[in-house]
Amino acid sequence: MKNLYIAVFIALAASSTFISSCSYNPGPNSVPVDTSHYSKLTFKKDFHARYDIFVVDTADKNGNNVDHRIDSTRINVQEIVVDTGITYKGKTNVARVVTYMPAPNKNDTGYFYQDPNGDLYRYNYGFSILNQYTFLTQAIGHDIDVGWVLAAKIEAPSGTTWVAKIDTEHIQAPQLDVFLTSQATMKDDTTILVGTETIKARHVQHKVTASTPPGIAETGEVNIDSYMSADLSAVLIDFFRHSTLQGQLSNSKTQGKIKIMTSHN
Repeated sequence: MKNLYIAVFIALAASSTFISSCSYNPGPNSVPVDTSHYSKLTFKKDFHARYDIFVVDTADKNGNNVDHRIDSTRINVQEIVVDTGITYKGKTNVARVVTYMPAPNKNDTGYFYQDPNGDLYRYNYGFSILNQYTFLTQAIGHDIDVGWVLAAKIEAPSGTTWVAKIDTEHIQAPQLDVFLTSQATMKDDTTILVGTETIKARHVQHKVTASTPPGIAETGEVNIDSYMSADLSAVLIDFFRHSTLQGQLSNSKTQGKIKIMTSHN
């Protein structure tokens, strides 16, 4: 277990709810598709893609409407698969994908591993978003790192559910455990327009929750929709909706983000 102060849990919960029960609608050119087979992702070294990243917020301060992207916040980034066969954190044949961010932002590195069953793991997936909160990581003394998360069952049919990750934090004052869980569901397949190309996509939805024992009544959750292409072996969209904290300690909201592929080589 890791040791935390009470302020850390407040920040964790406050910054952690990104999605409602509905999933992201990629647009008018995206329709449900009947995928006749589910292929593994085979990451290709030097694969290049470009993405737009937007800040996401609710349509009003009470969050009564679905999340919308704030177009004025758009940044364009390049993403490159720089390695495909490295050993990382206990896994072999790991793909390392670097997102090159414009200054003053730091580049972001993602790690992907797929086992022989076609299960796709992403390192610290769903939890790494919390590390953008400097006051949170300073209070902990290090970044939040839950290890490998079972991000998608690429070859599983729609409706398949699983527990993607379980972890526990410990608050020192008061002495209190915080339980972190990521639960996932494969949703209906769809197609997504990237440039002028219509690409089949597998859709997975994660709900990451942070909760305390009964009696404290403090909850936060992160819900994420990811769309990935087995043909491209790449993530087309990662969508984190706005976040909220509900409980006795605080009631607040924070913004989310969406990253959308716009082109690839």
